[in-house]
Amino acid sequence: MGCFEIWALWVMVTIICIHADTSEDGIQAECLGNRVQFTLPSSLSAGSHLEVYAVNNTHTVFLTPHLAAQCGYTQKLDPWGNTIVSASLQSCFAENQGDKVFKVAMQFKLYEITTLSEKVHEVFKTCSHTMISREILCEKNFMEVSVRNALPEIKMEPVKEWPTDIPNLQLWKILLYTPGEKAFQKDTLQAMGYSVYTSPTRLVMRSPFGMAENFIQNVDNVDMIVFKSVVLFRDRWIMTLVESAAACPINGASVEGQMIYWHVPLHITPLVSSEVEILEVHLGVNGRRFTLEEMVNRNYVMTITDSHIIVEIPIGAAYGNYKSHVLNEQYHVSYNIEPVLELLWKEGLDMTSYKVLFPITTPLTSSQLQVKDYTQPKQKVFDVLLGYFLPDVELLNITFVSELLTVSEIINKGILLQEHSFSNDTKAFTLQVPFSDPQVQIKNFRLDVTTYTLPLVFGFAIMPEHTTFAHSIVLEASLADIVLPQAEGSCNEDYFNMYVQYGTTPSSQIKIKLGHMELNNTILQQYQYHSNETHFDIIVPFLSPVVAFESVQLAGIMGRLDVEMYDSLNNWSFREFSLACPFFVKMSECFPNGTITVIIPKLESVPHLHPGELSLRDPACKPYDIEDYFAYFHFNVTSCGTTRKFVGDTMIYENEVTWKKDEPLPQTSENPETEYRFMVSCVYIANATQSMIFQTVSHFKEPYADVGKGELTVSLRLSKDMVYRLFYHDGDFPVVKFLKQPLYFEVGMNQSRDSRIAVVLENCWATLTEDRESKPRWDLIVDGCASPKDPEQTIILPVVADERVDIPDHFKRFEVKTFTFTEDDESSKSENATLARRVFVHCDVAICHAENTADGRCYKKCEAAQNLIGSSSNRVRRSRSFSEEALQHVSIGPILLI
Repeated sequence: MGCFEIWALWVMVTIICIHADTSEDGIQAECLGNRVQFTLPSSLSAGSHLEVYAVNNTHTVFLTPHLAAQCGYTQKLDPWGNTIVSASLQSCFAENQGDKVFKVAMQFKLYEITTLSEKVHEVFKTCSHTMISREILCEKNFMEVSVRNALPEIKMEPVKEWPTDIPNLQLWKILLYTPGEKAFQKDTLQAMGYSVYTSPTRLVMRSPFGMAENFIQNVDNVDMIVFKSVVLFRDRWIMTLVESAAACPINGASVEGQMIYWHVPLHITPLVSSEVEILEVHLGVNGRRFTLEEMVNRNYVMTITDSHIIVEIPIGAAYGNYKSHVLNEQYHVSYNIEPVLELLWKEGLDMTSYKVLFPITTPLTSSQLQVKDYTQPKQKVFDVLLGYFLPDVELLNITFVSELLTVSEIINKGILLQEHSFSNDTKAFTLQVPFSDPQVQIKNFRLDVTTYTLPLVFGFAIMPEHTTFAHSIVLEASLADIVLPQAEGSCNEDYFNMYVQYGTTPSSQIKIKLGHMELNNTILQQYQYHSNETHFDIIVPFLSPVVAFESVQLAGIMGRLDVEMYDSLNNWSFREFSLACPFFVKMSECFPNGTITVIIPKLESVPHLHPGELSLRDPACKPYDIEDYFAYFHFNVTSCGTTRKFVGDTMIYENEVTWKKDEPLPQTSENPETEYRFMVSCVYIANATQSMIFQTVSHFKEPYADVGKGELTVSLRLSKDMVYRLFYHDGDFPVVKFLKQPLYFEVGMNQSRDSRIAVVLENCWATLTEDRESKPRWDLIVDGCASPKDPEQTIILPVVADERVDIPDHFKRFEVKTFTFTEDDESSKSENATLARRVFVHCDVAICHAENTADGRCYKKCEAAQNLIGSSSNRVRRSRSFSEEALQHVSIGPILLI
């Protein structure tokens, strides 16, 4: 009919809609014999709290479960979420017009908590129904009997002895049989939960199930609950009684295979006292009668025997529904159906209508959930289906190993989670998780195969009860996606160049052994090397302790470098690689003055040899110097047992280096020999004269240079290591560095050979952009010293002369720890308060005259770092700073910090 708004408390908006029959919102109302049924669609109530009220004229009464059973109302929820409310036409709040026309009105209140709004739907239905002598209704929560009251009509002529007014019979007392007799007043019974209603022609008695005054009687092997009463009416001089009884079955249903059998006694003895004539029998579901054609089409069968009416219902038949349950933490289902049986019989002159609505639930059966794994390992995505569920099951969350995520959180995370519905009223859920997800566990049970494992726990709820349960699965997929580390190498004049590709194994897990020594940061500082996430290369001098010497000849040494790689996490040894090369170096040298020098390495074939145990032919001639793997001999041709012989015009001097164990070692594969011999020969040409030319240089004349003009430039470079041998070039940037990995910078002047000038670092700082003036800014060097705010984070390193650096004053070096770049000081407030991920480093550099001691600008004394903390007043400052024109500005970057 329409809607209007009412403003309620708490600024809650109330909308009232009044409907008859089927409303625009879809609320249905229909008459079903002596009952009326209302259906509120789930589309109206979804997400709202529902309250049901009975309407009596202008008053509404909230129907609690107890009041509903007392007054003739039932409420249930079907599998699709629709709310179904049924009422007896003679319910407490129905409008009765002459026991022929009945109007039943209902009110549905929906509360939207999130918006503090309330919507009210009112609906009514007017039904016409012709009553017979007795009508019995068995609902799921109450039983009702309505009988003609049969009060006598007093028609007599007035006489002097009798009163002249018509008697006014009033309900006096009610007798209940339990089965013993008990007397009650009407008000008492009403307060106990019964309903007693009288009209000019009818008496209605109603009892909720389970009342103390009900009793159970077995009728032909079917238990029936009985409500039996006698109502006494009286006036001052007349009394009459009305008998009523209701009996409803509480069992009689059984399941055999895929069929439900429901037995109802044909002769319900608590209701009849003699033989009756069965006039009509009807079968239906959910309060509605079936036609004969509908019964046949849906495979319903009804059989009448001498003692029973037997109804056969196939499990899964139309108008029934399956329901989900949880038993022992396992998913189960049952089949539910509410058949209605209507009988009409005649006993003498009285007619009885008997209607029973009997909900049947089959025993719970386990429903084995299916897990279908559609994962294709090459796609590197887990793809799984979990089913099959009834529509009343909702997925709440999934636990990924130890992280519980709701459905919305899973979707927001980018994981594909879908619900699929099927034509047989079941549904399933599919989930796709990439192997790269942090929750996926990665293991290698074989060197070349990766196993991906993902334990999952699905959390479900059965609606509307909100009963929860869980189902666990473990997904596993193996993929031959491992590229094993590989080593290769080459030999140069005096070193091995080894190259290792890590493959797919994280570099942090790979440990490398060169020879017998496992590489670590300390050992690596002794070598020239380069390492990143994908590969590692190193230059190993052939005289390094990690090189094994296979043999020694006069022309040189056969050296071998063994490389072993293993996975430190899984304790797996990958593969070994060996590179053997001859190095053509002189192991002995003969000098014109008759001196002979010999370098003898320790050979792999003699593992127990100690270089100090070697000697020449004369056992007293021991090595001039020894190290762990070398012995150095220095002797004259006339000593240590050296022999001489003439061959033509040459003299040949010979000796040998020997080692012999005093106590021979047992002959094993590790100790094949206990002797060691190396022949040394020197050949001199007899009667030959050699000349030596010496050149002297006067030290009394100072060198000079012609006067000229030029520009001296400086550069800022980033070293790859702390030894300042390898540097990054312009094409290498951006350079990636790890957190807490120091950065090594060098400012240098390469073109000049003038030792009288020096490079001075005035200031160095870092920024987030290439603009040296941008903010935020981190000071690294201030006035030639480490920044006083954090002096321990910048270390100014000394420069010494080496093969690359001729004049140390032309270079300045400093080390910076990368976690210095945090935006937490007052001068560098910005919208980011996290670690600077991309930085540029800038320096102000000056060139000064190193020999001008009066200037004092070339050399700067900085106090110890601890004296600078907290204050800058302790620092020794220059007498004056360089002018802007005297400064050169250099920059480098970007450097990416990860």
